[in-house]
Amino acid sequence: MVRYLGVVVAASCLLAACTSAEAGYLARQRDVGEIPGERIALEGAIEEKGNGCLMLALDDGTSPWIVWPPGAEPGLTDARGSAGVIDGVAYGDGDHVEATGALVSLSDLPDGDDPNGYFGGQGGFCDADVAGVAVLDSIAHVGG
Repeated sequence: MVRYLGVVVAASCLLAACTSAEAGYLARQRDVGEIPGERIALEGAIEEKGNGCLMLALDDGTSPWIVWPPGAEPGLTDARGSAGVIDGVAYGDGDHVEATGALVSLSDLPDGDDPNGYFGGQGGFCDADVAGVAVLDSIAHVGG
């Protein structure tokens, strides 16, 4: 399964003209608002699943998979594991954040129904077909 995902991500990046920094479980929009949906204020905690997927744990008990804002890069936070990094600021497991974005289903994303697509492959691996998706246009640490 891991080898298959690696092939899917690599092939998706070649088709989407991604840089090597886009490989991994960090999916992002190319442009703010690229993915349609009603934009709302969100607040929750970043949650890293055992497979490296980053989710947004919301107060309502749901934890949708995160599609990051443009410019986000995969990275690490101290000893805590995977993170999304934007302008040198890391957002990783346990970080309390506020964001603006849309809550959508995986099938709402471009190629979200395609297990070989950029969003469909990564989202499927991260169980976004069940968990849902938080498409973020912006993110900041709460109180920071």
